[in-house]
Amino acid sequence: MNKLDFKIAFRTFLKGKWYNILNITGLALGLAAFIFVTLYVDHETSYDHWNKNASRIFLVEREMTNGPSPYTPGLLATAIKSQCPEVEETGRTNTALFQIPFYTSSGRFLIKKWVGADYSIAKILGVKPKGFNLNPQSAAPNVLLSKRTADALFPNNGSVQNKVVNMMSKSGIPMTVAGVAEEAPGNTNLNFDCIGFAKDITQGKDQSYATQIYQTYILVKPNTDINLLSKKIDQIYKKAASADTSQVVREAISRYGAAAIYLDPLENLHLKPHYGSHVANQIVQGLIILAMIILIVTGVNFTNLYIAQANTRSKEVGVKKVNGITKRKIAFQFMLEIFIQCVIALILSFGIVNIGLPYFNALLQVNLLISGINFSIIVQLVLTLVSLTLLAGIYPALVMAGFKPAEVLRGDQFANGGKLSWVRSSITVFQFTFAIIFIIALVVINRQVTYMKTENPGFTAKQVVYVDNQSLFNTPEKFESVRNRIKALPGVKNVTVASNVPGGIMPASKDYVVQSKVFSMNTISVDYEYFETLNIGLKEGRFFSLPFPRDSANAVINEAAAKVMDLNKPVGATVSGGGGKYNIIGVIKDVKAYGFEENVQPTIYLMNDHCGLSKTQIMISAENNAIPAMLTTLSHQWGDIDKLDGDNFNYHFLDELYGQLFVKQEQLQTVLVCFSALAIFIAALGFFSSAANAIRLRMKEIAIRKVFGAGREQLMVVLSKPFFYMVLIANVIAWPVSFIIADKWLETFAYRVHLSIIPFIIALVISIAIVVITVCLQIIRAVRFNPSVKLKV
Repeated sequence: MNKLDFKIAFRTFLKGKWYNILNITGLALGLAAFIFVTLYVDHETSYDHWNKNASRIFLVEREMTNGPSPYTPGLLATAIKSQCPEVEETGRTNTALFQIPFYTSSGRFLIKKWVGADYSIAKILGVKPKGFNLNPQSAAPNVLLSKRTADALFPNNGSVQNKVVNMMSKSGIPMTVAGVAEEAPGNTNLNFDCIGFAKDITQGKDQSYATQIYQTYILVKPNTDINLLSKKIDQIYKKAASADTSQVVREAISRYGAAAIYLDPLENLHLKPHYGSHVANQIVQGLIILAMIILIVTGVNFTNLYIAQANTRSKEVGVKKVNGITKRKIAFQFMLEIFIQCVIALILSFGIVNIGLPYFNALLQVNLLISGINFSIIVQLVLTLVSLTLLAGIYPALVMAGFKPAEVLRGDQFANGGKLSWVRSSITVFQFTFAIIFIIALVVINRQVTYMKTENPGFTAKQVVYVDNQSLFNTPEKFESVRNRIKALPGVKNVTVASNVPGGIMPASKDYVVQSKVFSMNTISVDYEYFETLNIGLKEGRFFSLPFPRDSANAVINEAAAKVMDLNKPVGATVSGGGGKYNIIGVIKDVKAYGFEENVQPTIYLMNDHCGLSKTQIMISAENNAIPAMLTTLSHQWGDIDKLDGDNFNYHFLDELYGQLFVKQEQLQTVLVCFSALAIFIAALGFFSSAANAIRLRMKEIAIRKVFGAGREQLMVVLSKPFFYMVLIANVIAWPVSFIIADKWLETFAYRVHLSIIPFIIALVISIAIVVITVCLQIIRAVRFNPSVKLKV
């Protein structure tokens, strides 16, 4: 590009500066969206990639009749290590189901995630102590704190090695801290506040194959056939479990038939675990698709603008060709102009990212930094810039370079919009199609999220407080005095204790025998008033009741369990399992305690669980106006109410905990709002530039119509009709595509809204409104001019 070419390009840019500024802004927003998504995707897909053995690490999972489980028996790891030479190392972890208070001279700190692990886990998952080495032969456990926990427990104290903390209470169990764990060099699936390493974390615990509470990791040797290894471990598991002394375990194994073991790659555990929710992966995949669509639509918008500029620059091309400038050089000039505008947009996009990153982090609950743009992301940006330049510029550059000098110099090339009018129309339809798809998807997601937040889940979470208690109340007698003290407070309606609360940690799954058939059921250990506290509906029979002291030997099941058992009269039936035998006294209505994505699992509620599930979660339902005073009183009297846990009073509101189940879907909803707004804005820009160019090309036609008596209303109908046709065509294309996408997304929910015509009608109305705003306002201005001004030209 020589000096003259640069001057021409600069003057052309200034001549249409508002259109060009809008277009660069649209491209900058599209590139900013791409950078946001690239940073987020890089963050989410990088978990444990820093571990050089990541591709050889697997979590051993079990296939259950009611879904996969990440928990396995403690003895399985030992059996795998001894019988599978292709396995280099095995290790187990076990996470505490409740928060553990630590006390130091600095005060009290809650350990929200305590992980117990074999020493081999340090090698497998890359956990390293800071400043020393772990001794796997040590008889005593080595306890490591995360850096965040160490800073909170021992602020400004330097080294924490051999420091002592008291667990549970100020004068509770003393524990010596071995040191601090080095921070992982990247994202990791093994997050902890405190991790305790032992030679064998199963030592002194139930070794039965019925006790399946450990997560078993294996490190395989290179080039191992994972499918064959999975089958081999499956046979080891079945053989060992079949020899177990528990009749329930033996019968459960005999009915699995197909593979009961699944090896889940470590690299999948964050986004798409075999046993858990894939919502995070849906967000990542959705963001990638949305970002690509935004970039394509933005690039197409550039194409539309340059095609619209073809008429204004046709004489420039004609003069250059007459002066001997080749077609290739002219095309190169236009491509270079587009590339410069793309570079300007990229620079502007970094400014947008820098401003918007804190809001993006708050939205998706991450901590992304602009400094996180690594070499891989830079390569992606460069490739994107080049791709955008080619996408947005190669076609219009070749078209404009191909003008015939004789035609353009006498003004015939684009008298009525030229041969490119259909291209501009197609591009406009293309842009609006994606905008409509976004609108429909947004409405569908909004309806589903609203449904999940307003639909009755089968229990009442409002006005229920749960206390993170550390004392174990595994029998009704132990909890009776605590219940009576709390229930005596003004406004308190019901008090109970249980092993699990809705929205919290998933309950353990155990096998039970009913009429010689084995069934897997989630097991929740409860106390009196559990169902009354949560306002759970009764289908038949009765709840556990204080006037019936023998209820400790009874059980209550949910509708899903009754359906699986296929019992005509479940009340009165006998259930055996977990070392006990129970009589079913009631069937409750199904409770969506863990959200709407999975079906309600068969669940059994026991007063006296022989497997020893820890009943620690105290739940209190109270009148709304009584809760503040109740909490104040409990905080002052807790030491007297619960003498074993008097130093700790930590409460939560159940509706807030349950609401956490919908956070990911709400994030997806908010992200789609932003991207939909961006897509609509870019589509509106395309419509605006297309309408402005079309009206400019028809000014003489408008003038002639006015001379022959056409009124403003008639002119507006004639000029706007093509754009309304474009919107209708875009809707016709977008509706079936949107239906397929929305239907597939809704299929990920066990409980969902029906896909009605409403989202599609809303999209049609919004798209028409956009046409009215972006097109009709220009038409109104166009029809007001004096026709003589154009006819004398």
